[in-house]
Amino acid sequence: MLSKTESKVMAILYNYCKEKNSILISPTDIIRQVDEKDFASAKLDKIMNDLSMDGYFDLVYSDRHGQTIYCITLLEKGKAYSRSKKVQRRNILFRIGLSLGLAIFSFIIGLILKAIF
Repeated sequence: MLSKTESKVMAILYNYCKEKNSILISPTDIIRQVDEKDFASAKLDKIMNDLSMDGYFDLVYSDRHGQTIYCITLLEKGKAYSRSKKVQRRNILFRIGLSLGLAIFSFIIGLILKAIF
C-alpha cells in the first residue's frame, strides 16, 4: 500500500501517462502539483526510486539544458493504478459495512440475552 505522498505522485504520473505509454517530466513539474509544504527534490527522488522498484514504472534519468528530467514508462502495475485504487476503496467500505453490521448484530443478540435472563 502506498503512502499518501507516494499516492499523490503516482496519481500525477498516471494522469500524464494514461494516454501515452511514456513521458518526459521534470521534478519541478511534479513538485508543483503535489501541494505539500516540506516537499523537496531529494524526497521526490526517493519516492520515484521506490515506485520504480515496486514495479509501477520504468524510470530513466535524463538531462535537458542542465536540468534533470525523468523518462517514465508505465508498466502493468502502473497502468492498473486507478483500478487498484477503486478496489482498495471498495474493500475499505466493505470492511466498514461488515464491522457496522456485526456491531448491530451483537447489540441485538445482547438485548435478546438480557431479556431472556
